[in-house]
Amino acid sequence: MQPHSRGRVRLTGPTVNAAPLVDPNYLIDERDWKTMLEGFRIAREIGAAAAMAPWCGGELAPGPAVADDESLRRFICDSLSSYYHSSGTCAMGDSDESVVDTALRVHGLAGLRVADASVMPSLPSNNPMATVYGIAERAADLIGG
Repeated sequence: MQPHSRGRVRLTGPTVNAAPLVDPNYLIDERDWKTMLEGFRIAREIGAAAAMAPWCGGELAPGPAVADDESLRRFICDSLSSYYHSSGTCAMGDSDESVVDTALRVHGLAGLRVADASVMPSLPSNNPMATVYGIAERAADLIGG
């Protein structure tokens, strides 16, 4: 899933020991809800298919009787978890919303670069690990000269 919802990370103090304030804002964008509900219904159909009978004993939660959008939304909210592949908190670009330039340098600060998934403005469709390796390799080239 490529979410449209955007969260925020804020500093809470001037020291490195001050924990950041993280607001992931999951599912704040209605397009994400549409994707989640459609994906849930497709997964439900696959699980209920005759070919799955040898491996599936039937839907346990929320149960086949729960079908309306509002009830499914409640179930999804209560059971939602994350794989913590957050990105974009230090997005690359030249807009006022970006944090780093294309050389991974933090705007307005000398000698500081960011080289992790936070520079990606959005998540790739795959696991981000290979992309992060690419960012790290590029950072090594930039820093090493």
